[in-house]
Amino acid sequence: MQIYAIILAAGKGTRMNSELPKCAHPIIDKPMIHYVYDAISEVKPEEIITVVGYKREIIEKILNKKTKFAVQEEQLGTAHAVLATKEFLQDKEGSTIIANGDMPFISKKSYYNMLNAHLREQNDLTILTTLHPNPYGYGRIVRNDEGEVMEIVEERDCNERQRGINEINSGVYVVNNRKLYQTLEKIKNNNNQHEYYLTDIVKIFRMQGDKIGTYIVDDYQEISGVNDKYQLFEMEKKLQENIIKKHLLAGITIENPQTVVIGTNVVLKKGVIIRPNTIIIGDTIVNSNSIIGPNSEVSNSIIGENVVIKHSVVKNANISDDEVIGPFAFIEN
Repeated sequence: MQIYAIILAAGKGTRMNSELPKCAHPIIDKPMIHYVYDAISEVKPEEIITVVGYKREIIEKILNKKTKFAVQEEQLGTAHAVLATKEFLQDKEGSTIIANGDMPFISKKSYYNMLNAHLREQNDLTILTTLHPNPYGYGRIVRNDEGEVMEIVEERDCNERQRGINEINSGVYVVNNRKLYQTLEKIKNNNNQHEYYLTDIVKIFRMQGDKIGTYIVDDYQEISGVNDKYQLFEMEKKLQENIIKKHLLAGITIENPQTVVIGTNVVLKKGVIIRPNTIIIGDTIVNSNSIIGPNSEVSNSIIGENVVIKHSVVKNANISDDEVIGPFAFIEN
């Protein structure tokens, strides 16, 4: 079975109040969309197509040649965005993952498990869902008495019974590729926003007798998008807490951790000590028994064993074992 992937990244993100496209905003040390791309890549799709629109050149520069790009000239809804990929994928056999560039918390494990469920159950459409303790604002998964998915109803359209449903739609799907493009042509824009909604494929698939399934993510916090700068702050804070926790549980000493920033790709070896007000980001490796900080920044560097860096900045450098850097040094190669 051939697997493909689409990342939706055409939107401006009006509530971000920024000239930067929403998916380009950084979380710690990487643009938001890069987290999505990295997770999707672990599934090893044959092709990844990124749909761009607003200030497309910024997203294209971030992902460079990692994906192909489809252009959504006008933002006319999520179904319209997926349809922009038609020239790349419509004739391909297999299944396509549809992901959102502003949902960086969905793990590679969740994408992998959703895809496996889709293939194992021989679904035509699989929806990534979760059980949310506060589902307000999310589209609800409406099932019949047999537990079959009938439709996705957005919050504004829910009746009282549907508002009590806590299974929500993530906006992430795996779809039979040929049926996807056939169905997109059937979606109408007869709604108040005059947009083409991807969620409408559920009803159409149901009417066609196609098989619909779900994969339910255990951690509802994975299904978190970013709509404004406060949500971006909350997401970055949560991600940083997770990174710090991982290193602490691995035995790394981090003094005054609330003052420390550690990037997602950073590797810290046994016996490393991180002192207060320190930033370690990018593709950095800190080898055993080195001390970084206080008041230091290290990025995209390899730090040897038993190194001390204090009150200094190190960028794009290789530091040999047993070196003492600082105070007040600036090293960049």
